[in-house]
Amino acid sequence: MDGVYTADPRLVSDAKKLDEITYDEMLELATLGAQVLHNRSVEMAKKYKVNLEVLSSFSGNPGTKVKEVVKTMEKSHISGVAKDKNIARLALVGLSNQPGVAFQVFSLLAREKINVDIILQSIGREDTKDISFTVARSDLERAREILERHGPALGFERIEVNDHCAKVSIVGAGMINSPGVAATMFEALYDAGININMISTSEIKVSVLVEESDADHAVQVIHSQFFQEFERRR
Repeated sequence: MDGVYTADPRLVSDAKKLDEITYDEMLELATLGAQVLHNRSVEMAKKYKVNLEVLSSFSGNPGTKVKEVVKTMEKSHISGVAKDKNIARLALVGLSNQPGVAFQVFSLLAREKINVDIILQSIGREDTKDISFTVARSDLERAREILERHGPALGFERIEVNDHCAKVSIVGAGMINSPGVAATMFEALYDAGININMISTSEIKVSVLVEESDADHAVQVIHSQFFQEFERRR
């Protein structure tokens, strides 16, 4: 790889190499499945304010600079699209709708060092609620075993599992002050007939959970929506 691209060029033929990217954007992309830099290396560079450059040692061409501040310019508001297929979703259906239930569930998993990513809690109905969340696929069976073992104490009706899902994300510091970025992403998925199962957002990231079979197409249509249309408007 001779730099950081707006998407995996093996998947998106017109992915563009970035001249520069912020530490925060690179850290999000690394965490969300972009196989360019290990997220720990980006964390250390940010902590000690060390500028990085991602480039190929074979070509000698300029790569992508990773630093604290990048030049501000009119752009598509996002820096890249990433996917992560190492994801599984669990749903606890019919939990008691009372304080402390979420704490009980996630403290059990935390004790076993199982990291939880996207979390969605339903609105309570008839004194029950549902909680859905994602874990790494390698942690799925262990998480299910722990929750089933504590089923009587937690008091849920059943566990539903989906290990054929994927997380697709957009990242960009430009979205902080740009309303409608998430809507643009959702429009691309709607037009492609791709269903969204869960959504997670932060200041510079929007992630959606989709079926694994839709993940590659989701990356392609989202990238097209943000980058091809932007190029046509310039």
